[in-house]
Amino acid sequence: MEEKKEMNMEEMNLEEMEEASGGKISFEKRRDKAGWIQHKVTATDTLIRIANKYGISDWRKIREWNPHISHVTNMIRTGEWLWIKDQK
Repeated sequence: MEEKKEMNMEEMNLEEMEEASGGKISFEKRRDKAGWIQHKVTATDTLIRIANKYGISDWRKIREWNPHISHVTNMIRTGEWLWIKDQK
């Protein structure tokens, strides 16, 4: 029986990442979902500023909708895409 070697994502090339994730990896804006808006983070963005821009009463909701945001640091990075629930 062939033993599968676990690999760290940093050690993988693009083809190995695609195989591990079960699909094609995209480094572009993700497909839109009905009832959701995508926001591309700029250098001056904070979760509070983004919440105010979209009329969201509590910035923590953005963190809930985007589980990759750390609950410890609340760090967002320039260029990343965030899902924002449409408030209309």
